[in-house]
Amino acid sequence: MKNLSLLIIGLLFITAITSCNNSGEITSTHAEGLVEEYLVLNPHYETAYFETNKMRLTSKRDADLIEAIRDLEDQGLIEIVDENSRKKWFSKDSVFVITPSLTKEALPYVVKQAKNRTEVKTVEYELDDSRDILFTRKTDKSVSFNAILLKKKTPFYSFGKDKNPNSEFITKEFKAKYIEEKGWVLVR
Repeated sequence: MKNLSLLIIGLLFITAITSCNNSGEITSTHAEGLVEEYLVLNPHYETAYFETNKMRLTSKRDADLIEAIRDLEDQGLIEIVDENSRKKWFSKDSVFVITPSLTKEALPYVVKQAKNRTEVKTVEYELDDSRDILFTRKTDKSVSFNAILLKKKTPFYSFGKDKNPNSEFITKEFKAKYIEEKGWVLVR
């Protein structure tokens, strides 16, 4: 029994020593952990402005915008205040005068708010766990690597301009330094 407990303590000690990476080596899983921690503290996203003042929309010219606003209203993210619609004589085109206002459900997507417009998130990025980190430059004290970030479209996606509309992901370069007291730390 005493030998078994000494063996278990010895294995735990060896495991603790080998898991503490004091040599300055960085692995793909360690780099993924650094990126995940960074994205929690500094989320990566794209934004656009959502107008919250009175808007005059025509059903032909602004059909896509009207559809996007109705989708947001159906999801409970906005309320339409002062809705007024009228039809022009001898025309198939209707005119809508609306004032959209954001609800509490839109709060996770709001970045900055002004009097007549609000900056909202259109695309949020999260780390792709299924792919390994690609190291581009690696030394004992610094490393550069690329991580793949997946796009997650928000309900306000149609109000922004997608920087990469033809892909569902982006690659982002990160740099890390090895500091004796802290270990590996992302610097950018």
